[in-house]
Amino acid sequence: MSATLKELKIKLAKLAKDFSDEENIFQRSLTIFKFIGILQKNKDTKKTLDSLLSETNKEIDYNKLSDEDDLLCEKAGIDCDFWVCYGALDKVHTLITKFKDTQDKRYADRAVKMITASYYPEIYRICFKMVAGCLLEKMATDYLLANKKDKDDKAYFDSQRSILHVKGFKILITQRGQENNAHKILKYIFKDNKDNLKDNFFFSEIAEDVFEDLEYKDDKNSWKKYHRACELINEKIIKGTKNAVDKFLIFNTGQKGFLKLNSEYV
Repeated sequence: MSATLKELKIKLAKLAKDFSDEENIFQRSLTIFKFIGILQKNKDTKKTLDSLLSETNKEIDYNKLSDEDDLLCEKAGIDCDFWVCYGALDKVHTLITKFKDTQDKRYADRAVKMITASYYPEIYRICFKMVAGCLLEKMATDYLLANKKDKDDKAYFDSQRSILHVKGFKILITQRGQENNAHKILKYIFKDNKDNLKDNFFFSEIAEDVFEDLEYKDDKNSWKKYHRACELINEKIIKGTKNAVDKFLIFNTGQKGFLKLNSEYV
C-alpha cells in the first residue's frame, strides 16, 4: 500500500505540474480529465472516494454548500473544501467525458470556458493540491488503522513469556520457564509451524514431534492427553477474554484426532 501511495502521489503531482505548465486551455481541461480519471479508476482511490461519498453524495450540492452539508462533510471525516475542489474538477471531467462520448464540441467549449478566466488557473491549481493532498492523507490514515486492527486481531504466541495474543487480549498460558502441555502445543503451532497456521495438526504428529511419545500408536487412550490440553487452552482463553474469544482451537477425539486454529483468529 505504501508503494501504491508513493506511485499515486507522483502521478498526481505530475498532472498538477502539467496543468500549470500547459498554455493551451483545452489541453488543460484534458489534464483535469486525466486527473479525475485516475482517482475514479484506481482501485484504492476509488475505494476511498466511495467510502466518503457514500455518506454525503446524495445530500451535498457542490454549488450550494450549507451548514448542514458542512456537518455531513465533517461526519465523512474530511473538510468541505475537498468537496468544493473535487466538484470543480469533476465538472470539467464530466464535460470532457460527454465530449469524448458524443463528439459534440459544445461540451468541450463549456469545459474550456470554465477554466478560461485569468484567475481560474490558480483556483484549479489549488483544487489539484487540495484533492490530491486530502485523498492521499485519508488513504494513508485508513491504511494505518486497518493495519493496526489486523495486528490486534491476528493471534500470535510469545513463547518466551508464554503469552497468547488474540483480539487485543493477552492470555498467560503458564508461568515463565514452566512449559506445560498447553505451552508446548501453542509453541509447536505458532513457532515451529508459523507458515502453516491454517493446517490441521494431528495428535499423532504432536506426540512424536513435541513430546517424543513413541508409544502413541500403541496406546488407544494416548490422544486424551492432547485433547485435554486443547480443552484447557480454550478454557483459559474464554476466561481471559471474558467470553470475547470462543473456540480458539477446534479439535476432535480419537487416535486419529487433530486440532486446528479457528480461522476467525488467524
